[in-house]
Amino acid sequence: MKHLPLASLTIAGLLAASAASADVTWTFGGINPPGAPVTQASKRFAELVNERTEGRVTINFYEGSQLGSGPAQIEAMSVGAQDGYISSGSNASNLVKEFGVVDIPFVFASQQHFLNFMESDLATGLKDELRDDFNVRILATNWFREPRVFMTKGDCVHGPADIAGKRVRSPNLPMFIAGWEAIGTVPVTISYGETYMGLSQGVADMAESAGEQVFSSKFYEVLPYVTDAEMMYPQNSVYIAETSFQQLSDEDKEIVTKAAEDAGDYFVSLVAEETAPNRETMEAEGVTFCDMSDEVRAEFAAMVADSVPTFEEEGLLPEGWWDQIQAMK
Repeated sequence: MKHLPLASLTIAGLLAASAASADVTWTFGGINPPGAPVTQASKRFAELVNERTEGRVTINFYEGSQLGSGPAQIEAMSVGAQDGYISSGSNASNLVKEFGVVDIPFVFASQQHFLNFMESDLATGLKDELRDDFNVRILATNWFREPRVFMTKGDCVHGPADIAGKRVRSPNLPMFIAGWEAIGTVPVTISYGETYMGLSQGVADMAESAGEQVFSSKFYEVLPYVTDAEMMYPQNSVYIAETSFQQLSDEDKEIVTKAAEDAGDYFVSLVAEETAPNRETMEAEGVTFCDMSDEVRAEFAAMVADSVPTFEEEGLLPEGWWDQIQAMK
């Protein structure tokens, strides 16, 4: 991927900083539909920024992949063509591939295990590299989502044999693809905005979803069996181009950062409020929800562990990280 030389970006940032008192208007994008919690929270973030800066910073937020796919948007930020993006924390792996560690299936044993990694020196180093080498700053990571579930057609997933050889929808993220292969499936890359149509047309047999997006995505209309796999513990990140961020005064930088974190808290509250009623609605429409036992999760985790040498050889996982992450439980 081509991106501007860091020196050019730094100069641009310094020039922008000299006009820090001027009002700015930013273009932010997302990939989720209008009713999704992350979309609602993204709009809340834009409102908070406008209110708290008293109009000095205005954010125009474009939902539903209007600005392109996730990879396209985050790459546009790296060259200064887009100011911000709010979506999966693993989208950064398009620029710093080691961010894909959060997309390794069954690597984290719990939400707390995942948080321990996010607060570790390993994660801090990745964030610094993203900012310093690719012009993308992470403002907030506290937009915690529901664990990822398996969504299938004919029955719930009771073990690895149930999904062996199935074609599964995957985002175009290297670690996501490798992870699906590690647990015996055949990944088919489909952009998020095209997923419903792809599933309807039989391009893929199954998919995964963060728990809160099962309802808003409407994937359950095609894949009515939902298995609580806890495959991953995802979160959304608020990304901003470093050159855009440096346009602000120190006061407004603090305001914007705090607004991103507060919008994350709002997102988490939305998810908590909507989960039970949305599930009741889906059950009334014929959706079947199933639990997954710890024993079955352990089977999947063992399959992934066997693939760690391959992940390391392909440069998706730095050598030694697997053991360090397991020690964070």
